[in-house]
Parts: sequence; structure tokens; C-alpha cells
Amino acid sequence: MQENYFTLTFMIRKAQQKRSGEVPIFARITVSGQRTEFNVNRSIDAENWNPAKGIAKGRSKTDIELNKYLSSIRVRMSEIHSRLTQDGEAVNPIVLKNHYLGKIAGPKMLCEVFNGVVAQYKEKLNCGDICNSTYLRWERCVKYLSEFLMKREGVPDIPIKKLTGGMIDDFEHFLRVTKENGNNAAVKYLRYLKKVTRVAIANKWLEDDPFIEKRYTRTEAHREAVNEAELVRIMTLDLSDFPRLERVRDIFIFCCFTGLAFIDVSTLNKSQLVENEDGEMWIKKPRQKTGEISTIPLLGIPAKIIEKYKDDPMVIAKGVLLPVISNQRMNSYLADIASLAKVKKHLTTHIARHTFATMSLRNHVPLETISKMLGHSDIQTTQIYAKMVDEAISEDMQKMRSKFDKMEDAVTPLKEKPTDFVREPPKKRGRPRKNPL
Repeated sequence: MQENYFTLTFMIRKAQQKRSGEVPIFARITVSGQRTEFNVNRSIDAENWNPAKGIAKGRSKTDIELNKYLSSIRVRMSEIHSRLTQDGEAVNPIVLKNHYLGKIAGPKMLCEVFNGVVAQYKEKLNCGDICNSTYLRWERCVKYLSEFLMKREGVPDIPIKKLTGGMIDDFEHFLRVTKENGNNAAVKYLRYLKKVTRVAIANKWLEDDPFIEKRYTRTEAHREAVNEAELVRIMTLDLSDFPRLERVRDIFIFCCFTGLAFIDVSTLNKSQLVENEDGEMWIKKPRQKTGEISTIPLLGIPAKIIEKYKDDPMVIAKGVLLPVISNQRMNSYLADIASLAKVKKHLTTHIARHTFATMSLRNHVPLETISKMLGHSDIQTTQIYAKMVDEAISEDMQKMRSKFDKMEDAVTPLKEKPTDFVREPPKKRGRPRKNPL
């Protein structure tokens, strides 16, 4: 497309002199013989105006600031003209003026659209449709994207039309290398960006899908769990001289026998303890993550832990059942507890949830029942723990293998070496030729 050059000149209107004696300054845009004018909302003494250069003559602070302002208008107008020309849009004086005055919406920006989607997730958070951690991941993703654009393009945001497949590949590299995200975290952020591009395509802000032929696969996380022997060692630790460790240990054990995640055990209150017709106590609590109701029988050990901390100041002040500290501090103390109990696993609060699931499976609790207790919305999620039990069976079989492999048996090698088996060639099919040569 042939470029339409423009000229921008500044002039004064002496006929519109104000009471102060100053006259207004106008900007004139000319493109291919067409022109339009607009008031720049500045005025000057007519004697102090240089009509040839279109600037103020004086050297005062006011004159210098005025000239800088006029120069900024010229720069801004050049940027608008360049962008319209690159996008192949029509360029005329009216269009340039309206873009400058903000009467025509500019191109949709990538982070601007992303923030619009984040705002929708904020509303979902307020309605209780999503948990706070999901919303925070969306916020973190747009922050990472802005940092990436600043590093790659030198600006914190770009028109969404400029998003390309190569830029997405570079963003993936940025997430993995610069931000040191693991595969699953990087894939999650890339899928967030893909959702934003879907919104842009639906609104016709983006014509081509930059994610076409791009596939991202999550790796199956290795879920550790504490076995019964390790759990007994943790439970029987004498931590009376270390009250903070004792408190963290007790909450970890509570989660091992209830399957509650950290966010759910930290907000567990008396109203979520329900007594049935038989006088048995149950925990009935909606999961913070999914909203699904976890229905869990309160066994003897977790019931004793609740009774132990019923008069704790934190429990009374917050109106909860257990004095749960932050997840980060819990995990830090659990590392010390693992060392004292000689457990060679990286203990975290979430391992307690995995432990509950695997112990239930090993004690022949049906998968559907475990799914209900864990508050899973899909039983396929619970089946992950069934795979963990399969691994445990394989480990247990090693003991049997070491025992029986040493036994004498009647399986003896063949006396003669087997001969090679040669298949007979297949018979030819079809009618025989009448006059074979």
C-alpha cells in the first residue's frame, strides 16, 4: 500500500484573541491535499509567536514548556501515522485527528485484554466459583507476560495483533529459564494465554490463532505418601520440648486421618462437625478448591487432636478447631520432623492428604468412598492414588521375590539344544499355466 505522507503545522488565530490578550494555538494536519485543524488548548502572546517555525520565540520557562508540548504532539502524531500505515488502514486528516483526540479506539493491547479476563476471574472469585489460588495464578501470569514483553520488546504491552507463534515460544522459554517454572507450571500459564487469545479471536481483535499446531502436555506429578511404619514413627516422636514442632506434627497427623488439604484444615470450624443418628461425629466441609463437599468420619486420633487444642488462644480467637500456621512455615517445620523421625521423604502438608488416600485404599476402602471423602469432583482424580497403591504392591512383591527365588525347584534346563525352526515355503496358489515355457 502506498504511504500517504502528512504534514503538521502550528498556527495562531488572532481573530479569537482572549481577554488576557493571548491568542489560541491550532494544529493543522494535511494529507494528500486534504486538511483539518484542531485547538491544542494552549495560547500565547501573538508578538511572542514565530509563524515560520510554529513555535514560541521566547526563552522563558513558559515558552520552553510550550515548545516541548508542541513537539510531543508532533511525535504522537507520527506514531499514530506509522501505526495506521503498518496496519494498512486508511490515512486521512480526520482519522489522524480523531486518533490523537481519542475519539477512535486504538488497537487492543495484549496485556489489556489479559487484564480484562483477569477481572472476570476476580468476579468468579467473589462469587465463590473459583479459589483464591487460581485467581492469583492468573494475576501472576499477566505479570510475567508484561515482564517478558519489556525484556523482549522494550515495552510492557503490545497490540494483540502482533502476538506470533515465535513470541509464544520465547515466552515459554522465559517461563522455564528466567522464572524457573517447572513443566506443569509453564504449561498452565501458556494455557491461560491461549484462553486470552480465544477471547481475542471471538471478538475479532485477532485474526489468526498464534497457538495453531502448538500442543502442551503436563507431566504426571510424582505423589509421595507416608507409609504406616513412617506414620507411627512420626506419631510417637516426643516433641514436648519443642511445642511448635509438636503443634505442626499434630496437624499433619490430623490431615493424614482426614484427608483435608491445608486450606481446608486451616478454616475448619465447629459448625462443620456433624453428629449422625448413631452418635458418630463426621466432618462435612466444602472444599475451597472445587466447592465439593468432603464427607469424612472423624476417627479417634483426629478427635483427640481437636480436644487437645480446644483451649488454644489461636483457636479461640479465630473460631477454628486447630491452630494452623502458614503453609510455608508448616512445611519448614515438617522438614525438621522428618529428620527426627528418620523419614527420608520431603514432608509437606499435602503429603498428608496423599497418605490418607493410600491408607484407605490399602485397607480396602472403595474408590468411590475415598473420592467422596476427599471431595473430588471427578473419580479419575482419585484413581491417581490407585496407581500409587499399585507401586506399593510392586514394592511388597519384592519381599516375596527375595524369599521364593532362593527356593529349590524342579525346573531344569533342556538336555538338548533346540534346533532352529524353519518354516516350509507356502504352496503357490492359482491355476497352473497351460503352456509353461
